[in-house]
Amino acid sequence: MTLLHPVHVSLTGIEYDSENRTYSIFVKVYSDDLEADIGLGSSEGEVVAGEGNARYCNYLCDRLLILENGKKLDMKLLNSESDGLEHRFSLQAKGGRSVREVTVINRFMTRLYSDQANMLLFRFGTVEEGYRFSVADTLKSFNVK
Repeated sequence: MTLLHPVHVSLTGIEYDSENRTYSIFVKVYSDDLEADIGLGSSEGEVVAGEGNARYCNYLCDRLLILENGKKLDMKLLNSESDGLEHRFSLQAKGGRSVREVTVINRFMTRLYSDQANMLLFRFGTVEEGYRFSVADTLKSFNVK
């Protein structure tokens, strides 16, 4: 049985490893919100395709975008787990050389709840910031040079 919760929030962490040029990403969302948002389809209105982890990966890659110097990075899902109340995901993306700017777009549940808050913890070298995305504010750029 899914427990109802009055708070509409997700948590995302993005950490860059300069030695390997990879981003480690984690996402934590309430399971009932996740299923409801997947049910709305992709951002273009198409059904979120796949089953199991493939479906989750398609959803996550639609709602969370990381751009390096304006170029979208491809993410792959490494792990997913759920305790029935929350889903937790670990993803990875390969970065490039000479990164000047990293832009994060986070649209988790923004079509579902008007009070949705998507929290971000971002770390890239000496840049370490937290950010709160909302329904009206889904994009944040970080100058990392």
